[in-house]
Amino acid sequence: MAALTRGYPLSWTSLLSSIRPGDQVFTGIHENSAGERSFIGQICQSPRLPNAQLNYFITPEGAERRELTLLLEGLIREAGLWGTTQVLAELTTDSEFFPEFRQAGFSVLAKQHLYRFDNPGEIQSDLEGRWRIWNSDDIPAMRRLYLTLVPPLIQPVEPLTRLERLGLIYYEPSGGLQAFADLVYGPVGIWILPFVHPQSAVDPACLLRQMLADLSDLAGRPVYVVARSYQPWVETALEHLEGLCGQEQILMVRHLAIRQRIKADLAFKPLDNGNTEPSIPIATAKSNGK
Repeated sequence: MAALTRGYPLSWTSLLSSIRPGDQVFTGIHENSAGERSFIGQICQSPRLPNAQLNYFITPEGAERRELTLLLEGLIREAGLWGTTQVLAELTTDSEFFPEFRQAGFSVLAKQHLYRFDNPGEIQSDLEGRWRIWNSDDIPAMRRLYLTLVPPLIQPVEPLTRLERLGLIYYEPSGGLQAFADLVYGPVGIWILPFVHPQSAVDPACLLRQMLADLSDLAGRPVYVVARSYQPWVETALEHLEGLCGQEQILMVRHLAIRQRIKADLAFKPLDNGNTEPSIPIATAKSNGK
């Protein structure tokens, strides 16, 4: 996401965007036994989120791939000092570095496709309704849809919103919530994660087309819409639009917290596994000395 919204790691837009008050940023360089520098990687964490994100890693020619595992372990230790509960990373499904991430303790959370729209401002839609900016009154309905769509094991990692910007929301004329979208704006691109009701009264392709048409402050930037594997109908809808589909990616997570089962005050409706007592990370690696 960082590369799509802020630019490539060493670009001036990315460097300027990384200087944000309150953000935790750490860039690590691995040195081998001979003192030679090899892999370089960066992690960051917003104060609004419980998890950290691997922004990038640079792979020099001739470096031993096992050194990447050592670099990742160093970045994970640094994130643990921040009190982070998880570290997230994204890889293409055919990445040659997948084994090194697994050795560093990362596990697969979900798969995703990114669809790029270069001229969303030119998109025409004949849908009667419009998406609008959400407000605090919309949060209860958004949360109900979120809990219905996002599997319990992913909920501690995938937030309702990244709180980067107020997102968009769509109701049918009778008042039922059909979809909402989390937005992240950057100097070089706009990233969108939509949550669409699987039994929406409106065709999902029409909904997403209207979402793109209702975006504001485009300033010529491309828009990237994410289709996560736990919402296959979103990907099907995006295939009917005029976007460019990127390579399939794996969303990976490294947990840095002890998962402890607690009794929920309000039991959630059983979803994928019928578990009404969700496990959530409540103790960080920092507080446990790991």
